Amino acid sequence: MKITKLLPLITYLAAAISFTSQAEEEAIAPVWSGQAELGFIDTSGNTDTRSLNGKFNLVHNVQPVKTGLRLEALTSEENGRSSKEKYFAEIKSDYTLGEYDYLASLLSYEDDRFSGFEYQSVLSVGYGYRLWNAKKGHFDVELGPGYRRTSLDERNESGEKLKDEFIGRLALDFSASISENATFLEVFTIESGEFATVYRSIMGLQSTLVSTLAMKINYEVKYTDTVPEGTEEMETIVGATLVYGF
Repeated sequence: MKITKLLPLITYLAAAISFTSQAEEEAIAPVWSGQAELGFIDTSGNTDTRSLNGKFNLVHNVQPVKTGLRLEALTSEENGRSSKEKYFAEIKSDYTLGEYDYLASLLSYEDDRFSGFEYQSVLSVGYGYRLWNAKKGHFDVELGPGYRRTSLDERNESGEKLKDEFIGRLALDFSASISENATFLEVFTIESGEFATVYRSIMGLQSTLVSTLAMKINYEVKYTDTVPEGTEEMETIVGATLVYGF
């Protein structure tokens, strides 16, 4: 049999193998993924302190849409009295436009019992671009308009309790592997409106212990340039958590 007669068969088999491999990769790629974090501190003696820090992230990825849910809770007691109580929830959805750009939408809600605010909620849309994309990490930039509602614990001098405003939002999301088992993480956001500008930085160093379990050190900073009387503009949180990935 001449080789020319085998060419169509060879081409067909090569295409079938390629299609099968692609289908297997798509089947292997997880639709759902996430992480659960938990940190706990209990001290006794001259001061009795208890602190609990929990985070949960869930991602549903079926291109071109990627949706993420983030939940956080932080509680702290000192000598039997609550000294910190904070809850945060966020839903973020990205729609892929091309290899590096996407549309981003976000809805968040924060309840910090000791901040002077009853709650703060943000709804925003924007354009995102991946400046760096590699196996070892990524660097995303998002920019767009939004809307923020702030509820004060007490009415201000003008008799207002609710502050509604349009804002501009900038977000930077950076991740890079610095060794085989360690990853550096940084998320920085600015949400600026007429009433207040809020800066957030969440920095982390995550080190793998075993396949699905890791240790993470977090340093978080939140700065609000306009706050109710008697409260601080800057809040910082330093903590260590165990991370379970799935």
